[in-house]
Amino acid sequence: EFGEVGIDDALVMETKEEIYEMNNGCVCCTVRGDLIRILNKLLKRKSKFDAILIETTGLANPAPVIQTFFVDEDLKESCQLDAVLCLIDAKHITQHLDEVKPEGVVNEAVQQVAFADRLLLNKIDLVSDAEKAAIIKRIRAINRGAELVECTNAA
Repeated sequence: EFGEVGIDDALVMETKEEIYEMNNGCVCCTVRGDLIRILNKLLKRKSKFDAILIETTGLANPAPVIQTFFVDEDLKESCQLDAVLCLIDAKHITQHLDEVKPEGVVNEAVQQVAFADRLLLNKIDLVSDAEKAAIIKRIRAINRGAELVECTNAA
């Protein structure tokens, strides 16, 4: 969540799954310990999981979250990181990729594109064909190997 009030729990109307929300900071910085603790707690249950989905805020550097699965011994033995998805807003991605950060601070948009296995280029209906081609060229300069899926309304 980015903002004073979390809204994710209000968006999930009805589910049989449990949702854990960590509101005391971004997953990449302050709550890595919480992430490890919650995942280890979930893995100790008798019932097994088909999958665990971790959604980070749109402003998160994905590297620390990914590293969590390789640095914690219990998670390394019990979990397999299947994929890193990046949802890209075609209308606004250029301004985020171009954002100048202070020295030593990573550009989260670039990091998200770089670390992704699958890129969902969303809102393609809001850009021209020329803009879309330029965006794809820019994304491919950052990450050549990821699967790229063009979509509208994330579908």
